[in-house]
Amino acid sequence: MKTINLTHIFGIMGLLLALNIFGKAHASTIQCETAFGEKTFIIEADRVVFSKDMPEQGRSISSIDHVRTERRHKGFDKVLFKDGLKHRIHIENPTALNEVDDYMVITSPKGHEMTYPLSCRKS
Repeated sequence: MKTINLTHIFGIMGLLLALNIFGKAHASTIQCETAFGEKTFIIEADRVVFSKDMPEQGRSISSIDHVRTERRHKGFDKVLFKDGLKHRIHIENPTALNEVDDYMVITSPKGHEMTYPLSCRKS
């Protein structure tokens, strides 16, 4: 019969604590918009929610659930398709959001790319 010593118990407790803290850090949402407000959206763990102003109808919301997340050193990329265009949202570091490192690239089916700097904040 194997025995569990105090070192193993503290190690397991530390691992569970670290997983809990890490899980809560990524559970928050990030609100972003382009420089002139052409695109505004919310980044969640498993989806991206776009909002768009429509003069006659007020604000319209479009949720994209088929989002691929690519982890980076400190941040991530979210890749999705909306209106036939490929959107790549790059967040360099979620704990230090800034307009220099965070951006969105929209690629047309013909390969034309437009890059938009993003102004993001945690919510």
